[in-house]
Amino acid sequence: MSFTLLVAPPGAGKTGRLLDRAREVAEEKRRVWWVGLPSQRGYIYRRAAAKGALLGLEFLSSQQVYYRLLAHALQLKPLVVGTGRLALVGEALRAVRQDVPAPGEARLFARAIAEAKRYGVSYEAELVGDEEVERFRKVFRAYEAIKGDAWDYDDFRSEALKLVERTEMSLEVDAVLVDGFREIGPLELRLFEALGRHAEVWLALPEAPPGRMADKILPPRDAIRRRCYRAANPVVEARWVMGALKRDLATGSDPLELAVILPEAQIKAFAALADEYGVPLMDETPRALADTMPGRLLLDLLELPDYPSASKLLAIPELAPLARSVLAEGVVGFEAITVLAQRLGLESLWQKWLRLLEVQGDEMAWAEQLLETGLPQVRPDLLEREELRYAQFKQHAVQRAKEASRLAKDAHFRAWWGALLQETFLFDRPRGGVALLTANLASGRRFKKAYLMQAVEGAYTTREREDYFVPEEARKSLELAFGELGLPKRFQGRDQSLYAELKTSATDLTVTYSEAGQDGPLVPEPELVGAELPSPVPTLPAGSRLELIRSDLYRAERSAVELGSATLEGLRRYDDCAFRYWAERAIDSDEARPWWLELIDEMRGYDRLNLARLEELKDKYPQASHWLGEYAEQLTQLTFGAFLPETGSGPRALIDAAGRSAGEVTLYRFVAPERVADQSEAAAYLEKRWNELWAAGYLLTHFRGRITRVDVSVWPILQAPIPAFDDGITYLWRRIANRQRKVEQAFERFSGGDVSPQPGFRCRSCRMSDVCREGAR
Repeated sequence: MSFTLLVAPPGAGKTGRLLDRAREVAEEKRRVWWVGLPSQRGYIYRRAAAKGALLGLEFLSSQQVYYRLLAHALQLKPLVVGTGRLALVGEALRAVRQDVPAPGEARLFARAIAEAKRYGVSYEAELVGDEEVERFRKVFRAYEAIKGDAWDYDDFRSEALKLVERTEMSLEVDAVLVDGFREIGPLELRLFEALGRHAEVWLALPEAPPGRMADKILPPRDAIRRRCYRAANPVVEARWVMGALKRDLATGSDPLELAVILPEAQIKAFAALADEYGVPLMDETPRALADTMPGRLLLDLLELPDYPSASKLLAIPELAPLARSVLAEGVVGFEAITVLAQRLGLESLWQKWLRLLEVQGDEMAWAEQLLETGLPQVRPDLLEREELRYAQFKQHAVQRAKEASRLAKDAHFRAWWGALLQETFLFDRPRGGVALLTANLASGRRFKKAYLMQAVEGAYTTREREDYFVPEEARKSLELAFGELGLPKRFQGRDQSLYAELKTSATDLTVTYSEAGQDGPLVPEPELVGAELPSPVPTLPAGSRLELIRSDLYRAERSAVELGSATLEGLRRYDDCAFRYWAERAIDSDEARPWWLELIDEMRGYDRLNLARLEELKDKYPQASHWLGEYAEQLTQLTFGAFLPETGSGPRALIDAAGRSAGEVTLYRFVAPERVADQSEAAAYLEKRWNELWAAGYLLTHFRGRITRVDVSVWPILQAPIPAFDDGITYLWRRIANRQRKVEQAFERFSGGDVSPQPGFRCRSCRMSDVCREGAR
């Protein structure tokens, strides 16, 4: 029996060396455990079988090794799995502070407890710090008391170490080969060293742990081909890599020998291009229960009462009009959305869903009712989807609800249930294809060809940071932590180990980065890209139909169109995107108009209001009955729906209402109830429009001497009018002159019938979808 520490830099052949030893042991009809990270399982089995069948090799994670050792010795205890630790820490926090904690606070304590146990530190250990350290100690003690005889993952490690250190035992395996770890903790090191007394143990690492000397050292290899390219932006970069992958596959490359390494936040966006390019991707990132379609829907419903937003409202088809208005108005917060629902006449529907999502009575009964009737009511196709059988999803969700119900009630229950859903990971196998990996998932694996994307500063890092509870100065050096046990210092320069691993992740490595993103210029990471400026990404053959230059692609008709007469606000929308202006006028909208817009249209149509007409409006719009009566005297003195100029073929301003006293004119713009609250909001509202300020300039210019002042008021329905500017407008302001110039330029194009589209961020809110690009909505 022996223990061998094999040290070699990344890419030097440690895995190949150990696989040769595994084959030698297996050919002697002895059993081998290969210990690595779970993400390496398929990779190791493929490499092991590359030279033929290999019987007797079994891949295990570290946790599985601990479990197998204890099971063989008949010393197992109940296991706290998955979200159990977070729920137990939440219970411990509640016991200490006598109040229900937030899930985020419980996560902070759970990670601190896991780190302490990983380095053999108990709640009785001497920890230097402030009152937060003492609070951590109390929560740690309460967690252990609530956990009782059950074991968490760290307990399994500690108990397995005690077992192999104190017991003469016969193992069910003859050799243990440990590989694929960037570093190893002191307890794991002691355990594998102790296992060396009972079996042949090999431990392969990039560097020897503190206080240990390598038994065997492998020199670095130079057989790595590395190329670096720069792209203008992330979209160009992603499309180039997709095209390069398609070229590799077309020339016969094995998809399982290719990989794309990306920061985790970029993976979904990159994967979205796979169908367009026809590239089979194998997304290996862990998927939580909340990442499935029913999980996302349930999480949106749970968070909607406390954190309402447009995306969460869209989860409920009945509230889609409210969601669109929230997006259009740019409002946030519960009160603002409630006011918007009132304005749209959707208040009763909004309140109905809030009542349904309020935890009533027994939490478990409410949760089961939401799963049985609430979700299928929102999405009837849930029962037909194959992504995750709904019955299976309900089982997971009910278990998380039980954990949440033990420590939280009412709104706290919703928050905890949602948090536990996000902590529940599904162990499903992705479809085969090109591996799509994060830096951690690529650790310990080597491909024939890989693309390392987004190689910019901050994208790839081990995120070393100071601990919230135990400050850096109160921690031990890594050497002492391995010798005496204790919390080591956090800042160890681990990024260099990560960069070395990434640069050797393939024998043919292509590194790319973007020069700029939506937030501004990006700085390449010199450790990955090098000191010299890389060349731009080379031109590749078209990898997507959209990259082909084809004559049969749809092109929107660009010939002149008769657009009719032009209002100022119509011209403003035309100037923003001429094609959208034309298409929206040509296609009828199926959205119901709110009552206050209908009221404004009727008032404009009357020209002048009298008492009889006001009574008709009161009967037809009871919501505004009190308002119409309160301002009856003022309303009957106004002229409604006037055009400036009154006739002509040029652009005309449509005035909601206007009043005149001697040489002073007041222009009114009616808006939705509570749309503006004060003068600053009224001025900001008019700043986005052309109509009223252009009209003020027209009156001062064309009626010079007769009209000396123009006031502009914004008048919310059901409220008092709000003057937008102190002292009115008495001369041609610069912003008025700017509007006059824009109107002239836009009207020149308008008169020629130009309806060319203007793509940009405005397309996100366009109801015409892809009519201008593909001829389809």
